[in-house]
Amino acid sequence: MLRSTYLHSNWEFIETRREGGTLGYSNPEWLPAQVPGHIHVDLQRHGIIPDPHTRMHEVGVQWVDETDWSYRTTFGWAPDDELPNSVLRFEGLDTLATITLNGEVIGRTENMFVPHEFDVRALLREGENDLRIDFRSAVVEGTARAAAYYAEHGLEGNHHNFHERSFIRKVQCMFGWDWGPRLVSCGVWKPVRLVEYAGRILDVHFTWGNGDEDDTVLARAKTVHVGPGRIVHQLLDDEETIVATWNEGDEIELEEIEAWSTENPYCYNLVTVLVDEDGNVYDAAEHTVGFADIRLRREPDALGESFEFVINGEPIWARGANWIPDHSFPSQITPARYAEKIADAKDLNFNMLRVWGGGLYEDDAFYEECARQGILVWQDFPFGCAYYPDTGEWPNVIREEARANIQRLRNYPCLALWCGNNENHQMWDQKWGGEEKNPPRYFGLPLYEDVLPKVVAEEDPGRDYIASSPIGLNPNPPAQGGWSGNNAGGYGDQHNWDVWHGRGDWRFYSESDGRFSSEYGFAASCALSTWNHVEGRDASGDNFRDAVYRWHDKTRKGYETYVGYVELHYPASATLGDWVYYSQLNQRDALRHGVEHYRRFEGCRGSLIWQMNDIWPVQSWAFFDSMAQPKALAYELVRLYDDILLSLVRKNDEFEVWVCNDGPEPIEDQLLISAHALTSGEALRHAYFEVSQPPNSRACVGSFSVHGLSVPDTLVFLSSAETEQTTWRLLAEPKLARFGTPSPLLISLADPDELLIQTEGPVVDLLLTIDGATRPLSENFLTIPEAGVVRTSLDGDPRRLSARSLAGVHAVRFTHSPL
Repeated sequence: MLRSTYLHSNWEFIETRREGGTLGYSNPEWLPAQVPGHIHVDLQRHGIIPDPHTRMHEVGVQWVDETDWSYRTTFGWAPDDELPNSVLRFEGLDTLATITLNGEVIGRTENMFVPHEFDVRALLREGENDLRIDFRSAVVEGTARAAAYYAEHGLEGNHHNFHERSFIRKVQCMFGWDWGPRLVSCGVWKPVRLVEYAGRILDVHFTWGNGDEDDTVLARAKTVHVGPGRIVHQLLDDEETIVATWNEGDEIELEEIEAWSTENPYCYNLVTVLVDEDGNVYDAAEHTVGFADIRLRREPDALGESFEFVINGEPIWARGANWIPDHSFPSQITPARYAEKIADAKDLNFNMLRVWGGGLYEDDAFYEECARQGILVWQDFPFGCAYYPDTGEWPNVIREEARANIQRLRNYPCLALWCGNNENHQMWDQKWGGEEKNPPRYFGLPLYEDVLPKVVAEEDPGRDYIASSPIGLNPNPPAQGGWSGNNAGGYGDQHNWDVWHGRGDWRFYSESDGRFSSEYGFAASCALSTWNHVEGRDASGDNFRDAVYRWHDKTRKGYETYVGYVELHYPASATLGDWVYYSQLNQRDALRHGVEHYRRFEGCRGSLIWQMNDIWPVQSWAFFDSMAQPKALAYELVRLYDDILLSLVRKNDEFEVWVCNDGPEPIEDQLLISAHALTSGEALRHAYFEVSQPPNSRACVGSFSVHGLSVPDTLVFLSSAETEQTTWRLLAEPKLARFGTPSPLLISLADPDELLIQTEGPVVDLLLTIDGATRPLSENFLTIPEAGVVRTSLDGDPRRLSARSLAGVHAVRFTHSPL
């Protein structure tokens, strides 16, 4: 007794001011539109604008955001006495919209993050119905609202980080960010449905409580229906076997459950059915649920204040990254795309993703995949690096936005934390941009310290909340200067941008005493294949300082400063191909240094790298670019985030050998460390270390002297007998090392499932690509200390492989014989 009709056909769009007018000697027409979609996507499809992600077209399409756009469609309808209620439901409108049905205004919307629903039974007519949506420019309206708010509150001047986007509840980074373009856009970005019903389930909340030997389960449903009705819940396991059935209002005790954790992401399916007194089904709803008790432990200790996630009573070492919107136009992100990205995260040994506050509450498909893959989700509310209005109706707007999204997401067992904002507390503490450019008080503070925590407590009790990230104040400010506000070392989580935005060399990561590093990163170029897409041709030989490549760098460092960071360690680049290679290796080295430091530091309990993904083709901190090409860092993270980590620490003429065991079991292992000549692969010296280490421990297991070895000519290589894990270091900076002539590679095609690659000597950072793409290779940036064979798998034509290493370009030969 519920019918849901998706209204995704017959849509058209037009620039609102052009309707009924002329453009020169032409009359602008309504053109076919895609729904769900965004205006830029429609304009590009019709050839009105170019792809704003390519070349420098971002500049030329700014006019799109400074005008209004209209969408319309028609749909048929016939009354049904068994379905007396009819609502139009818009899952997402971006953003400032007036909705008209059959010539009557049925509603206005001002929030991209919430669904909007309107009772239309009285306006529907049998036969054809006309639906229209008029979108106002978020840029124009945001600017006007900012000016009006300034006047209302007696604010003078242009206050830093209190501008147009603060007054529009939509994805903040669509207004531009230091890795993203300014493509504000508008559109019907989520599905539209006509919902007709006699009874309907509006919300279901699944909760459970720990007992001594069993678990008490409760599900509460919010419904609307005509006549008598009752609600039945069923819990099904992964095999779709019914575990329990109970009526609304009852509590049941389950004798046996499978707990959800990152190591064992066991999910159940909760089916809720609304039936009438005769057992006829009004409506049914399904939710992915699980049994997980996730806590954020923040306690004073000898080092300051801890910041540690605990699952089902067991502390974990959080390993992962920050997640930003996966496309400039969120309507283009599909469930399949989410599935591929979350699978990538799992393959890299992640157990957490932070959904960053300048983005959005992601689609259910994102959380579904995280729940199934065992990835915890730290969810920021969408406030980032800005002041926000907090008077008048704004608290109510935010309260209802938060309520809607908490109710939608709270059942997912992977949801670990709610966070009020990204960096706003720190922004106020440090007066970003200077004291004179900041308002006289912290606009937005009541939202994070009153409105949001109260809604979380009401709608998702038991889930932890923090007001901002970073968070954690040092109650004892350092006597000799130093920072004691939010982002202080030793307390809470830390955004370690002192390295990239401050001192500029990644070696300073090892000075951090952050208890949980929730943001830190180093920028690098996207893949060469992605640049080829941007340019529409092979760009490998281009000058990487050309205007297009500088435009696709939003890091605000100044391009030459950015280049200088890389050239501290790597040779100067002559071509774009060089720049891609060297900048990605420098990023890999930076985060290898950072992650290994945090893994070794006894006080740190988590690393969330900035950032996993990209919103468009750009030089950024991402380690997967916008076309899902993994950078060098992505390949290295498989090792860095393994339960067991081998780490080398250079101390003058010695290397300390560290082992970190963050797995559930003790380890027994033997490590071999050796020094090799870079030109010949000759073993110069070696040593063995026996390892016996309990879980949740980190220790230096020995040291290895390199005294007397030639610095430019030596590679130090560490390997494990049990895990086959390896790591290595050059004694010299890569730009000063002597590699000799790049030896030819012999590649065997005998095994259809993997490539065997034979080298005639040592190879350092062997990059294999097909047409500039790294994605076809399962392992890449390979290093071997002496002549031998390495293996990788390939999804593509091996005869199109190109190979280069720090020694230069390698000739490639193929054989169908085994090596």
